[in-house]
Amino acid sequence: MKNQSLFKFDRLFIKKVLCLFLFVLFMNTVTNAQVLSVVNPTRKSKVLPKLYAGAKFGTNFSYLSGDSWTNGIKSNLIGGAFAGLKGMGFGVQMEGLFEQSEYTTGNSFYDVYKSHYNNIGDSLRAGTFRVNKLSLPVLLQFRMARLFWLQAGVQFYGIVSVKDFNGLVRDAKQLFRGGNTAGIIGTTIRLGNADIGARAIFDFQNLNNQNSSDVWKQYLIQAHVGVTLF
Repeated sequence: MKNQSLFKFDRLFIKKVLCLFLFVLFMNTVTNAQVLSVVNPTRKSKVLPKLYAGAKFGTNFSYLSGDSWTNGIKSNLIGGAFAGLKGMGFGVQMEGLFEQSEYTTGNSFYDVYKSHYNNIGDSLRAGTFRVNKLSLPVLLQFRMARLFWLQAGVQFYGIVSVKDFNGLVRDAKQLFRGGNTAGIIGTTIRLGNADIGARAIFDFQNLNNQNSSDVWKQYLIQAHVGVTLF
């Protein structure tokens, strides 16, 4: 019941965010059309969408829910490339990112996952896992002001590897779901060729790959600096 309630809450929250985003996007489009008609009532606008691409890097502040983890917030690196299309105050953007997240086990981790341990003597030790991921965010965006853009969408990611710093388990990657989808909402400032922004990311699905009632979901805050190359 707890898992179903969390899933229903996530779906309801995402629906509300997307509905709000689409409403504001519609109002922004209507406003732009009205301004153009006032400025140039006898001729349609010839403004064309602009294609752009660049590179970005930043910091990933990650939190993993679940009874088996310490639930502390840890920072790691992100980096990759982005490309998009924008015009008339709105557009789309896609990214390819390498991300790292780090998590530390809690007091009950051994009790639930002891069958995966290399050594029973490690039952009282805390372990740290670094999860390396490849992510593909797909974003809708619209301009809130001259330099500020709002972005919202989904992120698809796959786990490439899991580093077990303390050697607690036989195969740390098997503990985690191989891939997941997440929701994104954030803002970015575009000043010349610079792109500076922050976003919140939240998993839709349980990242726990084991037959356990313990639900693992990532909640991330990302801050980035990017450079538009063209």
